[in-house]
Amino acid sequence: MTILSKALIVAGMSAAALADNYAVIAAGSNSYANYRHQADACHAYQILSKGGIPKENIILMMFDDIAQNDENPFKGKIFNKPSTGPGVDVYEGCNADYTKDEVTPDNFLAVLTGDSSKTGGKKVLNSTSNDNVFINFVDHGGVGIIAFPNGQLLHADQLQESLKTMHTKNMYKELVFYMEACESGSMFKEFPTDLNMYITTAANARESSWGTYCPPHDVVDGKSLNTCLGDLYSVNWMQNADNTDLTKESLEEQYEKVKILTNKSHVQKFGTKSMSSDMTSQFEGTGNTGNRTETVKPESHADSRDISLITLYNRYLNGGGSAAAADLIKDIEEREAADKQFAAIQKQVVGNDRREAARDHRECYRPAHEAVVAVCGPYTDYSLKHSNIIAYLCDVTGGDFATIQLAAQKVC
Repeated sequence: MTILSKALIVAGMSAAALADNYAVIAAGSNSYANYRHQADACHAYQILSKGGIPKENIILMMFDDIAQNDENPFKGKIFNKPSTGPGVDVYEGCNADYTKDEVTPDNFLAVLTGDSSKTGGKKVLNSTSNDNVFINFVDHGGVGIIAFPNGQLLHADQLQESLKTMHTKNMYKELVFYMEACESGSMFKEFPTDLNMYITTAANARESSWGTYCPPHDVVDGKSLNTCLGDLYSVNWMQNADNTDLTKESLEEQYEKVKILTNKSHVQKFGTKSMSSDMTSQFEGTGNTGNRTETVKPESHADSRDISLITLYNRYLNGGGSAAAADLIKDIEEREAADKQFAAIQKQVVGNDRREAARDHRECYRPAHEAVVAVCGPYTDYSLKHSNIIAYLCDVTGGDFATIQLAAQKVC
């Protein structure tokens, strides 16, 4: 063996030794009605950490207002599935790096791109070109947008640009991104296929994602939590990970299983599809091989847009009294107002016609969303469904967001 050959072998061994796994998990919502998002996030954290990914390499963002919430009958605990017994508490050991007002689009993007100057020195990804990275985002979304607490939005072009920055900065060898949100497929339209990124989403570009384990299948140890415990796509990939030797299951195999089980929306795939043959363990850890947890078939699904209403309704039914009744009525009135508001904006632009767009004008989505929010106020968990009206108006006007802005000003 030549000296050069020996040197190449040593170099390869050194690179392998330095290779590591990193992960970013973000739940972009708050309030008890969104219980399921933090349950999903903590469950994902447990899968990765128990699967061998060092905790110091996992960055978790969540508002952290569920475990000790007044409405939570199990103080200090969070469950991602029902159980006839004490259940599996996914909150234990689920330590968030960013909480409360730190859960913002700016911090999320700074974490991904390794820019600690924008996070006040808080933990960011410091992965290298030798490392694999897993990203999991769960929350509400709309066409070209995903949501963060207090009405903050992250736009598709911003997210895509940050992912491209990660590639430019050599921050990974391969990257997997799982996104749970309504219209999540719209975040990755025309995404490059040559960045070594493999992306799946809970829904296509124009449909809701769905919650699961909603009332009455929200019971743990005889107590109803009065809300949905998980999201259907997220529960499906995580129950697969809990009960599978991921060193023997490819990304494609997991994707196909999740796609079939997620039967209320259309799971999508983007990016570098040649990564489909990679073993899932390269990103999610080994799985719970030999330590299988009880799989509970997801039941009582609900459109994500309706889960706040379901939560308030069940709070009222279960003895919430006049305060719960007032909250329920307020929620219904706000939904009705949002429906009327966005219908009026559409009518201002296209009248009573339903024109078909020749093509998408995604370059208009961000300024149009921002213009509407500026005069009509932030989107809510429910009114995000009407982001599809704004996208439609962008498309039928040929990208003329100024016309949409004027319509919003007249209505709001």
